[in-house]
Amino acid sequence: MPVSANEPLSLLQRVAESLEYTSLLDAASSIPASETTSRLLHIAAFAVSQLSSNRVKDRAIRKPFNPMLGETFELVREDLGFRFVAEKVLHRPVRIACQAESAAWTLAQAPLPMQKFWGKSAELNTEGRVRVVLHGQSSGGGGGAAGGECYSFAQPTSFLRNIIAGEKYVEPTGTLTVVCESTGAKAVATFKAGGMFSGRSEEVSVVAYDADNAPLPLGLVGKWTTHLNLTNDGADTGTTVWKTGALVPDAASRYGFTTFAASLNQITSLEEGKLPVTDSRLRPDQRAAEGGDLDGAEGMKARLEERQRARRKIMEDHGDEWRPRWFTKVQEGEGGDEVWKLKVGKEGYWEERARGEWSGVVDVFR
Repeated sequence: MPVSANEPLSLLQRVAESLEYTSLLDAASSIPASETTSRLLHIAAFAVSQLSSNRVKDRAIRKPFNPMLGETFELVREDLGFRFVAEKVLHRPVRIACQAESAAWTLAQAPLPMQKFWGKSAELNTEGRVRVVLHGQSSGGGGGAAGGECYSFAQPTSFLRNIIAGEKYVEPTGTLTVVCESTGAKAVATFKAGGMFSGRSEEVSVVAYDADNAPLPLGLVGKWTTHLNLTNDGADTGTTVWKTGALVPDAASRYGFTTFAASLNQITSLEEGKLPVTDSRLRPDQRAAEGGDLDGAEGMKARLEERQRARRKIMEDHGDEWRPRWFTKVQEGEGGDEVWKLKVGKEGYWEERARGEWSGVVDVFR
């Protein structure tokens, strides 16, 4: 695909963008242990919030840069109290491994994006469950991690509509189920189906169930593009659990970015002189595209991809294979649901960052 078809963010940064509303995880971790349904609904709201980055329809026009194998992206948000790191660990098919952590929670995922074309639409799926552990919460019942309450969910199927002609937009469909693995309770978000000529459907409702699959009084209702309100016995209480953040000015002409997304290429005092050479912020073709030099970016992109192919051929000729630097695969579940763990200790990402050393890192942008 030509550079003009890309937005100036990498797929790693798009994954990081799903963390815009971690305040919901902070809130869930502070809810009293006895209020299990409220915690579950906050995790469900967080899961739905990840879809809101596509609320501006112009976001569907372009796709992120496909990272180089070994490319990384870190995000340290002291103001939000978390840090995040992602690495492209597999090239074909594309697999990302990532982990975010705060004092209150840990989130991990190994997403594998997939798409199928169906004439006028493209079906968008992401294999790899999102796993969240709330530290200090324990509901008992098994399935939990030591000192934490565990939740998981798979992102719902979305469709990119009107590929050939008409207004393009992304629309989630079906259901999204958040499971509390510590108790067996779950919350099911249902995305209202739109009619053939009704345009994009945005309405969503969330119903909570106990471990015996009996519906619970509390739920959520709203739009995945704007907000979610708490419901009680199906009635909207007017209490807002989540609402979307700000967009950049004139978002339609600026890739449909949120202010959170627009900040992901910034190199602040937290990153200056501390990033590995593999960080997406330093990728030359992406930086050129962000600056409007599409012709220069096109040439840079072609050179980067050719050098990546050359590295792969050298490894194949020597009977070797690529080894991810920061993550290790620890489990391979059903349906491609792999589990990757961030290394810790002297070879860990954050430990090496603290020392100012980046041993064993391949400069994939040269």
